[in-house]
Amino acid sequence: MEIVVSDTNIFIDLYSIGLLDNFFELPLNVHTVDFVINELTQAQQHSAVSKFTSLGKLTVKTFDGAELQQIFDLNNNAGGNVSFQDCSLWYYAQCTGYTLLTGDGQLRSKAIKSNVTVRGIIYIFDLMVEHQVITPTQAADKMDDLTKINPRLPHTIIRERIATWRGFANSLKTD
Repeated sequence: MEIVVSDTNIFIDLYSIGLLDNFFELPLNVHTVDFVINELTQAQQHSAVSKFTSLGKLTVKTFDGAELQQIFDLNNNAGGNVSFQDCSLWYYAQCTGYTLLTGDGQLRSKAIKSNVTVRGIIYIFDLMVEHQVITPTQAADKMDDLTKINPRLPHTIIRERIATWRGFANSLKTD
């Protein structure tokens, strides 16, 4: 089972379109860090994500003093617009070899340069369709909803993926 480390934006995006519960149905071992949980400032979002910790479906990493120093050093040397919270995820994924899930372009770029495997929301949607957690039609509809609330997404790839999912759904109707 793949182990992933999730960024705040992944949880927020999935929560916003009603797919957070579906995400936790995937055959993934989901981790995050305490700084991410603290970034969930809306009570409903915080509660929705935290319930998966209680259910044993989300592991939350808390860092010790030595690890915090490593994260501070990484943050000081990262350059660009990478936050301390981002560096904590990057550090955790780098130390463990886990896949980093993020929609943050700066974090993605820095992590990839340090040989961390990085995936985003499209990967999650692909997994949900592949594992039949949602149908291709649901994926297309929810991805369309997401593009309306998150302007930072790669729109060309998303339009292609929506067309593929809608085409797949239409082919099932005609067979």
